Amino acid sequence: MESINNANGNVESAENYLNKGNVLLDQKDYEAAILAYDKALDLNSNLAEAYFKRGFAKSEIGQYFEAISDCDAVIRLDPNHATAHYNRALLKSRLGHPKAAISDYDAAIRLNPDDASAYNNRGSAKNDIGQHFEAISDCDAAIRLNPNHANAYNNRGVSKSKLGHPKVAILDYDAAIRLNPNHTNAHYNRGIAKEKLGLTDDAKRDFQSALNLAEKMGDEELKSQIMKKLENLETG
Repeated sequence: MESINNANGNVESAENYLNKGNVLLDQKDYEAAILAYDKALDLNSNLAEAYFKRGFAKSEIGQYFEAISDCDAVIRLDPNHATAHYNRALLKSRLGHPKAAISDYDAAIRLNPDDASAYNNRGSAKNDIGQHFEAISDCDAAIRLNPNHANAYNNRGVSKSKLGHPKVAILDYDAAIRLNPNHTNAHYNRGIAKEKLGLTDDAKRDFQSALNLAEKMGDEELKSQIMKKLENLETG
């Protein structure tokens, strides 16, 4: 009886640490949340939710490899956890492995076929490996599921532009910007499409809009990229 009581006590303590971690996660105190989830898992290594939430917290502080390991643990415990597959795909994409990400998006969509973001992000990953026709199909699916999905319009525009159709790509960028006027990438990508069509002044305006938004975001890498585009147009 004593061992059973101790085991039950451990499970309760694990749940307490899990709940504490969840509160800290909501407060965006990610490092403290991770410590709480560590303690929960020390006491009960079968808590899929603790692995899942810890993985999210790790991803928020840039610990992508460690976050993937936590997603692995969730999927071992619950192979049908669609969001764990989805999150692992996002992490793989961030680490520059779009092909590996696609396999996880496949699983996420199989488990949750109404997830517009999974289709959109799989489309983005397919763009990254040159599968632009397939990317368009995924973006189409995302837009059918969520007609207000600005990122899906932007990604579909990228696909069309890569396939040599900047004019029709602009229509998708227009839609993305209409849905989200602060969509930095859509302004930037529309500028690229207009540049391809020889619409230099219009392209400059889009690049300037993108630059203003990038400055507000504090995205130095994107700012540098856009400034080079503007300089090239000025000197060209």
